[in-house]
Amino acid sequence: MSEATEAPSEATVRAEVRAWLEANWNPELGLVEWRNKLCESGWGAPHWPKQWYGRDLPVAFTAVVDEEFARIGAVGVAKAGIRTLAAATILAHGTDLHKQKFLRRILTGEDTWCQLFSEPGSGSDMAAATTRAPE
Repeated sequence: MSEATEAPSEATVRAEVRAWLEANWNPELGLVEWRNKLCESGWGAPHWPKQWYGRDLPVAFTAVVDEEFARIGAVGVAKAGIRTLAAATILAHGTDLHKQKFLRRILTGEDTWCQLFSEPGSGSDMAAATTRAPE
């Protein structure tokens, strides 16, 4: 992408990701090795900030990038499930230390994430748990 202030076009993004994939996609690479290449290139999470493994592209271009990955059968980053919510939270509210420690490993799939909920007044509300002894 050029450093111009002009917004990129779909055609430009498609051409750039296509050229990068044609030059770099190698199904012989190990999964984590490939996903690390994606982190370095920014194509794994193109809507993320450049500083944090992205390309600063509008989120609308994510579908264009995904189409190009699918076109040649390239594997993308780990972005299914709760890890995307964890990453979004870290990007929005985490410190640079949090971002450095967790974001790459979320994209490579090296870390697994989960989310737990507590429902006040329900079975998972440990703060309100009570016990009784027999009389």
